Amino acid sequence: MLNNFKDKKSFLYVLILICALFWGFSFLATTLALDYGLEPMQLLMLRWSVAAILFVMLAAFRIIKLNYKGKNLKLLFLVGSLQPCIYSIFETTGIGMTSTSESSILIATIPLVVLILGILFFHKPAKPITIFSIILAFMGVLCCIVFSPGFSLGGKSIGYIVVMTAVVVGSIYAHYSSRAGEEFSPIELTFGMAIMAAIFFNIINFAMGYGFDTVKIAVTNMDIFIAVLFLGVGCSCICYIIFNLALAKLPTARASNLVANSTTSIGVLSGVIFASDPFGWYTVVGLIMTVTGVWLSTKE
Repeated sequence: MLNNFKDKKSFLYVLILICALFWGFSFLATTLALDYGLEPMQLLMLRWSVAAILFVMLAAFRIIKLNYKGKNLKLLFLVGSLQPCIYSIFETTGIGMTSTSESSILIATIPLVVLILGILFFHKPAKPITIFSIILAFMGVLCCIVFSPGFSLGGKSIGYIVVMTAVVVGSIYAHYSSRAGEEFSPIELTFGMAIMAAIFFNIINFAMGYGFDTVKIAVTNMDIFIAVLFLGVGCSCICYIIFNLALAKLPTARASNLVANSTTSIGVLSGVIFASDPFGWYTVVGLIMTVTGVWLSTKE
């Protein structure tokens, strides 16, 4: 069915919505796993190990088709190194050095940075409606965060630099993934990313002294086990396949805007509904602005 409809934008937008739902709820799953005793690097190791094992099983039973012969494996290695490997290190470290409000605002600039890098370095001119939709969506995110009772500024300057490094890395990834999408299928890209991430984070897990205790914690706690499965299967496998497909089929800035800000909107709603996050006029206005910006991106 995917082969028959994958070139239709309406179907792609449905897939992007599914991706946003998974990634939007990933904040809750991540918080749950960390609250139950996992360290950030342990969680990254588990979710990408689950993703890699699933992909290997699917390939072994020929449920998915992979063909890397004659293709640019250096480009695949670059994409996988940028995200999730390098990006996750800077994001996780930076979030720990700044407030939630600060890191949320900075990470929400990814579509803007994708747009700027595309114009300056990747020779991808943007239409006025693209620029307007991205700025509008970002302003909506600012409204949700800045007017929230829990908003605060005052993190260390080095924390800002670390988070912005993650933003730049994630933005560069978007452009190179878009380029790799001309040569690799979304499944081939995501398979390579999962294998690289599993190896990378397992090495870090053992280097930090966690060893097999990480796996023991996951299999003996049902809440952590379910959270890891959700993150590994839904957020690492399904979502990255959809995101890589979107980057291959749509202009990079528009794809980033659709995915990132849809995810932010759902993340805010899930926090309000399930985690008792603050809710007020700023939430309503901010979400309207963000959703409008995302909607405008679909009208190009």
